[in-house]
Amino acid sequence: MMRFAVCCAIAAALVAAPLALTSSQSLAQSSKSSGYKTCKHKTSSGKIKTWRCRKDQPCCSAEYINYYTCGSKLLGCL
Repeated sequence: MMRFAVCCAIAAALVAAPLALTSSQSLAQSSKSSGYKTCKHKTSSGKIKTWRCRKDQPCCSAEYINYYTCGSKLLGCL
């Protein structure tokens, strides 16, 4: 019984993997035309951190506490 459950779980993961890959690609393509923008910040270690914000929000980063988020229209990055 346990083998059957494990096999079903593995089969479901194999079926869902291609769907997850295509949905993330379509999300990236739709963000270009929708109201979102991609924010990027280069950390001190050389890695590039990316996140998404609405077009009317500023991109905020506080590298010393490892905090990357979107600001508000009224207050900006606090």
